[in-house]
Formats: sequence, structure tokens, C-alpha cells
Amino acid sequence: MDKKNSKKMFLLVFLAIITYWGVNNLSIIGNCINKIVEIVFPFILGGGLAFILNIPMSFFEKKLEKLKYKKKSLIRNKKLLRTISLIFAIIVITIVLFIIVNLIVPELIDVIEILISNIPYYAEEISKFLENNTEHIKDINTLIEGTNFDTNSIKNELTGIISGLLSSSISIVIGVIGVVINLIISIIFAIYILTSKEKLQSQFIRILKAYLNKEQVEKILEIGRTSNKIFKNFFTVQCLEATILGSLCIIGMLILKIPYAVPIGILIGVTALIPVVGAFIGIIIGAVLIVSVNPIKVITFVVFVLILQQFEGNVIYPKVVGGSVGLPGMWVLVAVTIGGSLFGIVGMLLGVPVFSVVYTIFKNDVDKRLNK
Repeated sequence: MDKKNSKKMFLLVFLAIITYWGVNNLSIIGNCINKIVEIVFPFILGGGLAFILNIPMSFFEKKLEKLKYKKKSLIRNKKLLRTISLIFAIIVITIVLFIIVNLIVPELIDVIEILISNIPYYAEEISKFLENNTEHIKDINTLIEGTNFDTNSIKNELTGIISGLLSSSISIVIGVIGVVINLIISIIFAIYILTSKEKLQSQFIRILKAYLNKEQVEKILEIGRTSNKIFKNFFTVQCLEATILGSLCIIGMLILKIPYAVPIGILIGVTALIPVVGAFIGIIIGAVLIVSVNPIKVITFVVFVLILQQFEGNVIYPKVVGGSVGLPGMWVLVAVTIGGSLFGIVGMLLGVPVFSVVYTIFKNDVDKRLNK
């Protein structure tokens, strides 16, 4: 029971008490974690935005560094170079988002308006169909006869629904304001990270060296370098793969003469950023768009995109994305499945690079041990 062992025993007892309390108060811990995540979420989002913006910003930075005038660099000031590169990156991403939204959102609004205006017609057609095909079933006939598909009553119902939505508009506005404020904080935080990334990196390394030994510091930095490389390659190739899928979808829909080829192709390309299953989301929205113009073409569209998505999910995606992050195709599917089960869409999107980081670190550690 010397001084060193007493400290160890005290620490073990303390950890045992904390663990026992935690097991019996999981709900409290869960609420605390949710509250902490809610508070730091703008900064987490800002870090994610900074990472994504850093990819095009670094590209522009390298190109501008190579710009020379009479054998001298055109832009010598590094801060000015970083600022111009960041502005270019923000402009490019904003233009891309504007084009995507401008092509898809107006079409969705038009389709929703058409569907709402045709509700009385759809109801009447359903009534006629049931009357013509269910005469031998008395109960259904009785139900149909007692059903009144009056246009005015349907309009009144829709008016009631709209009134209910308007009555809750205050809470919706408050929620939107909160989202906007968080987004502004995230963007400002992301810009701060990008303009000071070398300084922040240096401060982080200094903290590590102050509290850890040399071997531990090198291990953490190696994990950081591996994670950065894998995530960067993943997002770059993921965007490339989504562009390929969207382009193939547009070409195929134009050949098959399916309406809304361009906006639906872009939509499927965007939703394909969610690995393996993202295109299914695009299929549902695309089918809603097409059904308002040509319901028969919906079947052709669904069959075509399902075949294309299977080809993309089983051939293109594992080869292109899996190869870019150093993860075999089989483990890509495992990562998407587990990530989606645990964290939903975010888990599907980040499951592959996170799993790849773990896979790479584990593989390197196994190789080192076998070499020894």
C-alpha cells in the first residue's frame, strides 16, 4: 500500500462508482449527451464545412501559387492567396448548389400544385374503378355508395389542413431562425478554421507534446494524417461517382424519352452522395415528378434506375470509392449497412471513410506486429 498503489486503487474505486452510477442512470447520461451535442453542433458542422471547403480551396491555392508574371509569383502574400482561394471555393460551391436547386425545386413545386389540383379528379376515378370492379362484394358496394367524393368537401378539408399549418407557423419560424443562426455560426467558424489552419495545427501539436510522450504523439499524428487522406479521397471520388451516375441517368432517360430527364438525373446524382442506397431516394422523388405527366413512364423509369443503381452499387461504387479509400468492396457494403443502422443517413455517408480509417490503422498495426 505505497503511495503509487494507493493512487491506482483510489482511481479504480472511483471509476467503479462512476460506472455503477452511469449504468443505473443511462437516461440522464443520454439527455446530457444530447444537450452537449446540441450546444456544440454548430462547431461540429463548421468543422465539416471547413473540411469540405478545404478541398477546392487547396486546389485554387496550388493553381494561384503557380501563377507567375515575369518569373515572379503573381500573388506573394500568403494571407491574400488564402483569402482569394477561399472566396473562389465558396463561389464555386454556391454556384453548383444554386444550379441544382434551380433545376429541381421549381419542378417539384409545379408537380405538387398539379397533384393538389387533381385530387378531386383522382378521387372520382378511384370511385368509378371501385364501382365497376367490386359489384359482387356487398360490403364494399355499401361503403362506396355511402362515400361522397364532393369537391367542395375535399377543398374544405384541405383548407382545414392549411389552417392548421398556418397556426403552427410561429414555431416553424422560430425553428428556421435557429437553423439559420446555427448555419451562420458554422460558416464563420469554418472560415476561421480555414484561414488559421496552420496555426491551429501547430497549437494542437504543442498540446500533444506537452501532455504525451513522443511515441504517443507520433501515433496520434499518424492517425490524423491517415484520416485526412482517406476522407479527402472519399469526398472527392464520391462527388465524381455521383456525377457519373447522374450523367448516365440523364442519358438513359433521354434515350427512353422519360420526362424531366435533366432535373431527375441531377437529383439522383445528388442523392447518390449517400453511399449505395442514396439513389433509391431519388427514385421515389423522380417517380412523383413523372406520374403527374405520364404515369405509364413511371414503370420504365423505376426499372431503368433500379438496373442502373444495381450496376452502380455493385460495380462502379465498390471499385471507384472502395479503391480510393483503400477499402475492399465487401467492407464498403458492411460499412454502409452498419453506419446506416446506427446513425441513419449521416452514418451511411460517413460509415465508409470511418470504417476505412479503422481498417487502415488495424492493417498497419498487424503488419508491424508480423514484421517484429
